[in-house]
Parts: sequence; C-alpha cells; structure tokens
Amino acid sequence: MGVVGVDLSGIRLRLTGLPQDVSQRTAREWRRFVCEPPPDPFLSVCVEQVAVAGPPAEFLPKEMTSRLAVGAARFEMPEGSVEVRGDGTARMRLGRNLGPRGYYAFHNLLRACLAWRLPDRGGAMLHAAGLVVDGRAFLLVGPEGSGKSTWVRHGEAAGARVVSDDVVVVDRAGGVLEAVGAPFCSTHRIDYAPGRWPVAAVLLPRHGFRPALAQTPALLARARVTANLTFVADALGFDDRIEAAVDGIVSAPCRELTFSPDGAFVPLLAGFAH
Repeated sequence: MGVVGVDLSGIRLRLTGLPQDVSQRTAREWRRFVCEPPPDPFLSVCVEQVAVAGPPAEFLPKEMTSRLAVGAARFEMPEGSVEVRGDGTARMRLGRNLGPRGYYAFHNLLRACLAWRLPDRGGAMLHAAGLVVDGRAFLLVGPEGSGKSTWVRHGEAAGARVVSDDVVVVDRAGGVLEAVGAPFCSTHRIDYAPGRWPVAAVLLPRHGFRPALAQTPALLARARVTANLTFVADALGFDDRIEAAVDGIVSAPCRELTFSPDGAFVPLLAGFAH
C-alpha cells in the first residue's frame, strides 16, 4: 500500500492506502505533480480495498451516481465508492483485483472528491478546454462533441500552451480566477506541468469560417457554465458554495468564439481586451 502526495499547482492532496499498482502508475504518470505527502492537505483520501460484485465488461465512468448534501457527498460506481466530508477527508472503497481498471476507477472517484471540495476555495472543475496565450488562460466551455479537442490541437500548433483538452480546474483562493495546471485530460497527449494563469475569458464555442468574438448574454453564459460543472451540478440550489463558484467563473469576461479547424483564432485571443 502506498502513500502519495500530489501538488496540483498549489492544491495539495494526500493519498493513502493506494494499491501498489495504482500508486506506482500515479507516481509515474503524474510525476510533475508528485510531492512529499503534505501534513495539511486540502484533500486527504484514504483507500481501502474491498470485494465488489463483478463490474460490467465495459468501463463506464459516466455511469457514476452521487448523493450530494451540505457538508458531505458520496460517489459510487461499479468498481468502488468514495465518501468525502467538509473537513477535506475522504474514505474510498476500491474493488480488489481490477487490473488497469482499478487505476481509472480510482482517478475518477478522486476527481469527483476534488470537484466537490473545490468550491470551498471558490473554484470548480469544468468540462472545458484551456489554452494559454501570452500568459493568460482562455477556457472553451462545452460538453463532449463541442470541438474542445480540435480547438486545443490547432491552438497548440499555432503556439498556444495547452492547459487541458477536456477538464480544467479553476481556483479563486487568491481572489483572482485562475486556471490551474493539473494532469486531467481526455484524448490529447499533453506533457502536463504545474502552473497558474489568470483567466482572460470564458468562451462558448461556435463553428464558422472566420474567427470572431461576440458578447454573450449573461444568462446564457451562466447556464452553459452550470451545465458543464463536473460531478456537482445537482447540488446547485441547496449548496451555496456551488452558486458562489459559478458566480466567480462568470465574473470573468464571457464571449462566444467563432472558429474553424485551424489556428486563426489565436491572434484574436492574443489581442483580446475587455
């Protein structure tokens, strides 16, 4: 069983009781974020291996269920479950003998815990792609199929730095909305590294031939951001932390970005001023 410390660009995690294969793979694939186990982590996860009924043949992370409450949450999938509390402690039950699936289940449950905790810092985990242009982060918010991976690929080819192609962590602990370097991705292979970048704009995607930025109605921007919160959107309405996190995100300039499958939009972002 392993103990792993993780520093997500200032958001520190302590992971204990990891199965050896999960610990070793996490240390290898998250190598730039691994640190000495912190004594005062933002999130402390203790893992216990348990027997689980035979999971389905296909790994289905989107089938995770949740029970959200003020001060606690529980997330469950066929491979295991996790309960997280408001003090930042979490107990995870992970199935034995899952092979590589155990690694993916562990990280899916871990991301759910982190998503639930981040609003305590004014932050959130968003379905979004992130690019850094001239030291400022631009977040393209949208679900699967909205063009995030295409946008990232062409932005990178045009000289932008990739934050993520699928999930972006944002943080407001310092009073300024920042995109945070974290090793969360979908299909695009990125050499992730720690970093923090002020968010210049939250973008809603629109496909067209000429790159353009347009004003976005506040209600539309808020609805899109809310719809793309990961794991915790169902708590909106009874958990004031979630409402405040959305307020913080849409306090950044929100624009509709029209782009085609090339990098022509990068100079437009470089020249953006609100």
